[in-house]
Amino acid sequence: MSPVQSIQFFVALNLFIMGLSHFLQPGIWIQFFQFLYQKGHVGNIFNAMLSVGMGSIILAFHWLWNWPLVLVTLYGLALLLKGFIFLIFPSIGLRSIGSVNEKAWKFKWVGLMMCILSLMLAYPLISTGVLG
Repeated sequence: MSPVQSIQFFVALNLFIMGLSHFLQPGIWIQFFQFLYQKGHVGNIFNAMLSVGMGSIILAFHWLWNWPLVLVTLYGLALLLKGFIFLIFPSIGLRSIGSVNEKAWKFKWVGLMMCILSLMLAYPLISTGVLG
């Protein structure tokens, strides 16, 4: 497996597991973000560092702009941008994690979208025999 395929697989796995968790267990995600919000700036930094770490790993090995691989690159960029904004402007990060409410259906929809994106990224690896 090439480095690009490895990152594609890494992202597909992470998106599927996180997406399935969002879809099946939205309550734990609500509790998680409420916990982070209660920790104030420390919670914001933790949330931002997760995004910067994941986004940096993705972009270090994956800078492709052809379909569907561009989705991996855009996901990495979005994570890095989120982390950057939340660290440089912590009030935006706090407002974001503080806006989570008790509407579990929002987490279910996000989880469903994450799972669909995961399958879109995994399909080329499976169909070409990389994962077969």
